[in-house]
Amino acid sequence: MQPIIREIGGAKLFCIPTDKFKSEYFSLRFALELNEANNHLTTMLLPVLSRGTVTHPNLLSINRYLDELYSTTVSTPNKRMGDMRCIGVSADFLGSRYVDGGSILPQVIDTVAEIVYRPRLDNGCFCPEYVEIEKNTLCDSIRASVNNPRGYASHRCRQMLCEGEPFALSLIDKEAVVRAITPEKLYEHYRFLLENATPIFCYVGSTSADEVAAMITNAFPTFHGRNAPYRAEIKRVMGAPKRAEEAMPFCQGNLAIGLRTDISAVDSEAPALLVLNELFGGSPASKLFLNVREKRSLCYSCSSQAHLFKGLMFVRAGMKPENRSIAEEAILTELDAVKRGEISDIELEAAKRSLDHMCRQVQDNPAAISAFYLGRDMIGKNESPEDFRRSLSVVTASDVVEVAARLDVGATFFLNGTLEGEEDEE
Repeated sequence: MQPIIREIGGAKLFCIPTDKFKSEYFSLRFALELNEANNHLTTMLLPVLSRGTVTHPNLLSINRYLDELYSTTVSTPNKRMGDMRCIGVSADFLGSRYVDGGSILPQVIDTVAEIVYRPRLDNGCFCPEYVEIEKNTLCDSIRASVNNPRGYASHRCRQMLCEGEPFALSLIDKEAVVRAITPEKLYEHYRFLLENATPIFCYVGSTSADEVAAMITNAFPTFHGRNAPYRAEIKRVMGAPKRAEEAMPFCQGNLAIGLRTDISAVDSEAPALLVLNELFGGSPASKLFLNVREKRSLCYSCSSQAHLFKGLMFVRAGMKPENRSIAEEAILTELDAVKRGEISDIELEAAKRSLDHMCRQVQDNPAAISAFYLGRDMIGKNESPEDFRRSLSVVTASDVVEVAARLDVGATFFLNGTLEGEEDEE
């Protein structure tokens, strides 16, 4: 499923032709720099836009119309990639082969265009009621995040590891900052975005690229902006690792360890870094799961996650607070074992099989296919999921050892639970 690319008045369309799925997928994305000055406004923007349009002025009207379109679902993704964030609107809808009277793609494209470019306005500005509703919703999420010990520990570790970098920012920001948002400020930011950013479109389905391009041209206005160039600060750990600890009234202790490398998604060593993460702590067959959690029973949970676009890896573990020191030592011992080349053929094969399975799953989901190609486009790589599978399959143990040598601990945060008990709060 190689994408066909079309230019539409400065915007770019990725069209992945396939009749493999019962559903089809259409998305609009903006690639923006993570920026502290307008971070909170960007977070609020899509939820407010999706509450009402010129034709469908409220959520009830929008949802009724989507039900008429064979229960089409619309979502507003918001994720970070390196020091960028991607926001947009996506739609998952029934394929043309299963629709009486032909494809509903034209109506879906028009709905996405209306959400983004023809929102409901009151006196030339966003509806104050809708802004207030979304502010309350976002503030609820901010308060809930503090009550999620594992998520809070990871957030604090990320702040320490990437201090002074956009990646350290929270996508939901602080409650006081959100409360200060006004409809006027939000609408001003909206106009700035439309004038300075151009969307990237992606379609997965059986309609031809030329037809999809014509539908987009008819539904959307002329595009004037240019997308910000991709950026991500990739570097090794500088200086001594940072350490911090906080106490909260939970039963568990939650440990987060942040590691950095100078390898990211743009580098040829990226597949080896993913294999390293998988055999170190990314799967139930990993060293952390089998040795630290299962054999030694030091943690309730223990795993690692790689952020390939930023060259980071995070280890997260939940444990009895009194096990903190020995658990941290055990985790770092397993990393040192990888650096020394203590990787069995079984471990390497299990890690590569797990990643191969994930790559196969990408090709079984229209949204995942779209995300893969858009991510590769951001970093300037012309690569298919099959190409990436092949690059993973040739990774050797020595490749893993080489990238492990360039991975260093940069920050450690421990959230100390002060309540007695052993309940799993994950």
